[in-house]
Formats: sequence, structure tokens, C-alpha cells
Amino acid sequence: MSVAGLGSPIGLLAGVAATLSALLGLYIGYQAYRGLRRNDERSMRWLSVGMILLFGLTYTLAVAGQGLIAFRVLPIRFQNVIRLLVRTTQVVGLVCIAYSLQIATGR
Repeated sequence: MSVAGLGSPIGLLAGVAATLSALLGLYIGYQAYRGLRRNDERSMRWLSVGMILLFGLTYTLAVAGQGLIAFRVLPIRFQNVIRLLVRTTQVVGLVCIAYSLQIATGR
């Protein structure tokens, strides 16, 4: 018996890669936060928020959602809801980063 999507070596490797991406994204977001604390500038604040959303929260939501569905904690019908949350988080993160660049170049 295999868990949905994790029964093959490729599925397992994809799960490991997604988890590593989430962890690396959280690390990048943490480094952005540290940069914000060092340089308390308005543009750095928006850049930090955008990077945390884009690199940290997006991957974490995707991996957690995939896991909840794969282990049948959530029914498959919630897949599109999770996908919408992930995509919305990506867009908001990108908007924050674009805004930070606009602030930085507008001086």
C-alpha cells in the first residue's frame, strides 16, 4: 500500500525536494528579516516581507497542503483551495518586493 503520490522513488524525491525548498525559503526569509533589523529602512521592510511571503510561506503552504492531502487528512476537494492560497501568497509577496524596489529607486 502506498500513500498517494509517495509510492514511487520519484514521488519521494519530489516530496524531499519540496521540503528542502520550504526550509531554504524559510532560511532566506529569516536572513531578510535579519537584514531588516540591521537596516531599518522602509524599502528593506517591504523587501523582507515579500521575501518571507514568496520564499518562506509559499513553499511551506504548498508542502503542508500536499502532505495533508497525501496523508488524507484533508479530502482532495481542498486541493484547489490550497493552490489558491499558495498563488495568492506568491502574488502578494511579489507585489511587496516590487513596491520595495519602487521605493528604493524613487529616492
